[in-house]
Amino acid sequence: MIVAARTLSQPRFWLTGLGSGLALLLFSGCPQTPVTPTPAAPAVAEPEFVRPLLKDWEKPAVALMLSGEMFGYMEPCGCSLTQSGGLERRGHLQQKLQEKGWDVVPLDAGGLLKRTRMQDQIKFETILLGLKQLGYTSVAAGESELRLPPDYLISQFAEGDGIPLGGILTGCNVILFDSPELGVPKPWRIVESGGVKIGVTAVLGKTAGENVSPEGVQTQIRVRPAAEALREVLPLMDAEQPALRILLSHGTLEEAEALAKEFPQFQAILTAGGPEDPADEPTKVGDTLILQTGHKGKYVGILGYYPKASTVFRWELVNLDNVRFTGDKRMHELMRTYQQQLQDQELAKSDALLIPHPSGHTYVGAAQCGECHTKAYAKWKGTKHGHALESLARGRKGQEENWVSRIYDPECLCCHVTGWDPQNVLRYDSGYLDEATSTHLAAQQCENCHGPGSRHTELEWSFRKDMKSVDRELLNAARRDVKRNFKTAEQEICSKCHDHENSPKFNFEKYWKEVVHPWKD
Repeated sequence: MIVAARTLSQPRFWLTGLGSGLALLLFSGCPQTPVTPTPAAPAVAEPEFVRPLLKDWEKPAVALMLSGEMFGYMEPCGCSLTQSGGLERRGHLQQKLQEKGWDVVPLDAGGLLKRTRMQDQIKFETILLGLKQLGYTSVAAGESELRLPPDYLISQFAEGDGIPLGGILTGCNVILFDSPELGVPKPWRIVESGGVKIGVTAVLGKTAGENVSPEGVQTQIRVRPAAEALREVLPLMDAEQPALRILLSHGTLEEAEALAKEFPQFQAILTAGGPEDPADEPTKVGDTLILQTGHKGKYVGILGYYPKASTVFRWELVNLDNVRFTGDKRMHELMRTYQQQLQDQELAKSDALLIPHPSGHTYVGAAQCGECHTKAYAKWKGTKHGHALESLARGRKGQEENWVSRIYDPECLCCHVTGWDPQNVLRYDSGYLDEATSTHLAAQQCENCHGPGSRHTELEWSFRKDMKSVDRELLNAARRDVKRNFKTAEQEICSKCHDHENSPKFNFEKYWKEVVHPWKD
């Protein structure tokens, strides 16, 4: 019997930025398997306000490790070494709990992906293998999962021999091909750990359901009203006499609160649809805790269950920072396999990522620019921009030994080569393909800021050969097209890659001084 529910808050562990960046992508193994951590990243001074993990917690009967809305961030959110998150650190957190002798049950509210391109499908399968290694038994069928083809979902999640992820996708109000007997998603399940029987089910919210299955559109996905489905599922789940009932709600906070009022049987509801950085303290509706863990995998929530104590639950939102958490070697190999798949698929060359440049011009490479702009070219070669692709191949200082090359990863290439739209991870029609065919566009070059240079260089060379052969108005217009200034760079250009995720400490004025090139030669 639940005597009382009280939430205990602990401050998030804000570091220099938001946590850690492109450290190695590592996952933990199964709960029963000892984990060997990878060598730590370069030492970072520990802030005075970093407190011990789960301070003063006694061992719970079971600890739920809750997550959701990863949005494809298998690694720490963005490229900065100080960013939070990553499945490697999630695995290390689990390892720390297991070393205490705790029984850990990981659950996820869904939203594993950001897009549904070929790379995302490869990433999806990699993430799921990692979650399986972490011991996840339930991942809610969220909006991003249901944007994948239904037949593909069935091939991945149907229960049966040879399907390692069978039954992990959970959702009681989602039906594929109008055939609930397929069992994908699984309506509910019972998980037992530490002698505690836990009933788990999941629902897709109304708005999310309308997004994946719009009225009048044949998607082979039917989404029932969540409350209607729960009224059918709860008696079936209760017949198993679970001590805990957990609902994974892939919808809004308001929807979760409404479900808590209608179904007070749930002791906790893990809901998606909240802010990127949630509050430390959960919402409480009656005796039901409404829990949120934010976006991009930066946080994991730990819900400790103490059935014999006056305080039945303890809660802590854990920031997966780069001071307390590292990773394990097995996921290092999984990351290597993922990058090898991207190389084998040659995704950077895929026509699915190809878009025309709005100017209609083509990229020519920094070397051509340097034939006239000799001083600016020399300056560029000495900057980090001039070696951006190399950093994907070898990693940052201190990471070289265990680094997995990202030179075939479109999500990394888009800011480390020339001729891509970095915010949308799309390649312009004359942009960088690979080292063999696009050496002239390797690294972060002139044209990423000044635009494709084909028209400009053509007119300038013609003008040099014969001044009278070139229309001066066309020449001057081409010169204006490639001209950039401090204001344009700050407001429109640099932030495309140096955004909050990838450069949380980016200071335009400071870094502008490192790349500024005012010479016109």
